[in-house]
Amino acid sequence: MTRIKSLVFSCSAMALSACGATQSTGVSKRAQGTENWPAMQAFASSRAASSVNRSNLDILNEFLDLSFSLESGQRLPRLTRFEGPITVAFAQPVKPVTSRDMDALLSRLRTEANLDISRISNPKKANIVVETMPKAELQRAAPSAACIVVPRVSSWAEFRKFRRNRLTDWSSLDRRERAMIFMPEDISAQDARDCLHEELAQALGPLNDLYRLPDSVYNDDNFHIILTAYDMMILRAYYAPEIRNGMARYEAAAVLPRILARVNPLGNSAPARGLEPTRRDWINAVENALGVKQSDTARMKSADKAVRIAKQAGYTDHRLGFSYFARARVSISANPERAAADFARAYTIFNKIFGSNDIHTAQTALQMASLSISAGRYDTALRFINEAIPPAKSAQNGRLLFSLLAMKAEVVAQLGNPGASAALRREAVAWGRYGIVPPAEIADRLAIIAKLKPGHPA
Repeated sequence: MTRIKSLVFSCSAMALSACGATQSTGVSKRAQGTENWPAMQAFASSRAASSVNRSNLDILNEFLDLSFSLESGQRLPRLTRFEGPITVAFAQPVKPVTSRDMDALLSRLRTEANLDISRISNPKKANIVVETMPKAELQRAAPSAACIVVPRVSSWAEFRKFRRNRLTDWSSLDRRERAMIFMPEDISAQDARDCLHEELAQALGPLNDLYRLPDSVYNDDNFHIILTAYDMMILRAYYAPEIRNGMARYEAAAVLPRILARVNPLGNSAPARGLEPTRRDWINAVENALGVKQSDTARMKSADKAVRIAKQAGYTDHRLGFSYFARARVSISANPERAAADFARAYTIFNKIFGSNDIHTAQTALQMASLSISAGRYDTALRFINEAIPPAKSAQNGRLLFSLLAMKAEVVAQLGNPGASAALRREAVAWGRYGIVPPAEIADRLAIIAKLKPGHPA
């Protein structure tokens, strides 16, 4: 099982369109003096709501599609899970912030998903082991993955030996007893935490992702990067006593109504939306558009195709907004006017569906703020930024917070308050140290955001 590389959604569309590219000449000079930057800011542990205000009729179908298929579309013949207490360990020492994030995640799984799960020090005795390695090494074996989770193996060397063997095939399992999570060691604290959330969720529970989910990490659009209330509810259902290893889809469907009525009481009276499963050609178009293996021309054609399919399929939900968002990402360099129009369309759709206090809207509000600053509309930019900061914090997205606060610092400076601007910039850097590596890239992004002024097009 692999997780597709996360998009850098927190980059400003017009200003930071080259995010993730090789650093430009002079970045190292801008990084000088970073030893005087504020300490890394990290998120406190939080607790999601205990129930989800979505119809249990919809969630039943989502549970089945999550649990009885792989991301590739391959059907799984049976449901599998761990039995009894579950233990987790790191294969080697990790950064203190990653260790703390793991402990916070396990605490949430115990409290919110009712799992009997704990961390131990001996990886040889753990059910789930996390092993880190240089990013380049992981990408040689799994070029499209940010991090991966596989069953049965006990080390990276063993995975490489058996990666094309049935031993690492999830569909061959009768029950889960051991899994390995592999993730890069040379990534930001936020990316490491996101890998832990996403891969541990799949090591424990459903192995599929569904683009029709608006509120879950079980979705490759990567808007949600930590486990949500929906995800915890799905895991509670997955480990309900009525669910057992080896269940077929029809057997799970028979017991799910009473499980969901118990674990998600709000869903008993919520109206069903009945969103159709996402078409495979739309998924392929989106992933080709946002991938790195095709030419810019091919990516643009795929992005156009994703928008066209979304309209043909009658998607009026967040998938249409994501289609425009993806096309805007692809269009930034070649056609910034079109990208701006698509970001505006995505913002309108997300704001209508979710309101302003949501991570989908916040991500597009960042882009709208960038455009507003470039046009000299500072009051409008502040409105977009201020509405996006609370959902960015709720979603625990430090990289997005960095961009929002850095932009706000520039706006406040232009409005004549250098003291407040300096304080905002320091706060931005503190979040940047959690969400971005290396420090040179933080400095580079600050410098680019500083150029977001009228007369300085990106």
